[in-house]
Amino acid sequence: MICSLTNPSLWLVAGSVAVGVFFFMSLWYGISQYFKRLDIVDSAWGLGFIYVAVLGILLQPYLELIHYLTLGFVATWGLRLTIHITSRNIGKPEDGRYVALREKWGSRAAVKSFFNIFMLQGLLIVLISAPVIAIMSTSPARINALAIVGFVVWGFGIIFESVGDYQLRKFIKTKKKGEVIQSGLWKYSRHPNYFGEITAWWGAGIVAASLGAWWSLLGSALITFFIVKISGVPLLEKKYATNKQFQAYKKRTSILIPLPPKK
Repeated sequence: MICSLTNPSLWLVAGSVAVGVFFFMSLWYGISQYFKRLDIVDSAWGLGFIYVAVLGILLQPYLELIHYLTLGFVATWGLRLTIHITSRNIGKPEDGRYVALREKWGSRAAVKSFFNIFMLQGLLIVLISAPVIAIMSTSPARINALAIVGFVVWGFGIIFESVGDYQLRKFIKTKKKGEVIQSGLWKYSRHPNYFGEITAWWGAGIVAASLGAWWSLLGSALITFFIVKISGVPLLEKKYATNKQFQAYKKRTSILIPLPPKK
């Protein structure tokens, strides 16, 4: 069965996911208000995608290997990211980005944070999850050659992102003021963890496309756009704009796609 936009099962899963994510993010909003930390939303991000995959599994009456593999890949990616972010934030003050927003919004911070942070990220979770929703709403869903390519790309992306994050965390423990990581994967890309994340979601899109859901690649394109143009790469590039070591590193190192450094 080809997963087309006219498939009733697709709209059932998509609608259920949208409603479910609304309540999921509302719960995390409540937790953030209790602890007075808006950066809790970063921990909820990875778990939100797992939640989508679990809902899809529960709504799929004819489960096949491709559905279980999809859940496994999403869970692996989401859990690792959640553990990485949460362990990084525990015991530290609230992320400065959210402190700045709270101060900017003043007395409207509670309402603004609900819509502008938690609901916005919930909407992004649903849209980026298009490949997962497509896979979970398709049956029969056999694994073909294109699906195998997709899972390989997906797995590669997860590993690449994980290694990049590990190398960065290890570097931060001993770094000196103003020092910039330039070893490991970071020798070939200024943002290898983001490259891995983008690659992982294009892998998911390829798996969905193997079932005829080419439209779901819009989810892969969306996360690419946000990381490259809005929330990921631009923020970090701006953060180190005055760092002389970073500027020298920037001249010889690819911004995203791993390439041999320039001499």
